[in-house]
Amino acid sequence: MKDELLLQTICKVSPVSIRVIDIKNRELICNCEWATEQLGYSEEEFFALSHNLFEKIVHPDDRPIQLKAYESVFEQPETPFQEFTIRILKKNGIYDHVQIRLAVLALDEVKKPKTVLSIATNVEEVIALKERIERQVNKLDLISFKNSHDLRGPVASILGLVQLIEHDGFDGAHAKEIIDCLKRAVIKLDAVIHEINAQCI
Repeated sequence: MKDELLLQTICKVSPVSIRVIDIKNRELICNCEWATEQLGYSEEEFFALSHNLFEKIVHPDDRPIQLKAYESVFEQPETPFQEFTIRILKKNGIYDHVQIRLAVLALDEVKKPKTVLSIATNVEEVIALKERIERQVNKLDLISFKNSHDLRGPVASILGLVQLIEHDGFDGAHAKEIIDCLKRAVIKLDAVIHEINAQCI
C-alpha cells in the first residue's frame, strides 16, 4: 500500500509523463497529470483511451513500433528498458512525436511482466530540428554535386578554349567559333552558379 501511494505521488509531481501500465490487461493503472495537460485530455478521457495500449491515439503507422517494444518487454523482462518514438494524437487533433521508455516494474508468479513503467517525453522540437538539419545536409549535398559535376564542365570548356586561343592566336579563322563556344560555356556556368545560389537561400 505504501509503495502504491509513493508511486502515485511521484506520478503526480513528475515533470515528465510517467505512467504505470497493467501489461496483461493493456490498460493504465497510474498516470502523471503532466501527460493529460500536454495532450489536452481529462484524466477520465486519458484512462479510457489507455485501453489496448492507447490504440486509439497512437498513429496507425507507429502502432507496430509500439507493439514490438511491448512484446520485447514481455519476452525479455530482464532488459533494463525499451525505448522508441511514436506519434500520439492530442485532443486538438494534432499528432506530437513522443519518445517512450518502458521498464518492468513487477513480475508475476511465472516471472512475466505484470506492470510496466512508461516514461514519455515530448520530442517534437527535436524531430523538427532533425528535419531542418536533414534539409540543410541535402542542400549541401546538392551544392557539392553541382560543384563536382555541373561546374567542372563549363570551366574545363573555358580553359580548353583559352588554351586554343593562346596556341592558335586570336586572329585565326576559328576566332568567331571560339568566341561563340566561350559565350555558351560562360552562360552555362552562370546558370549553374545561379542555381547553387538559389539552393543556399
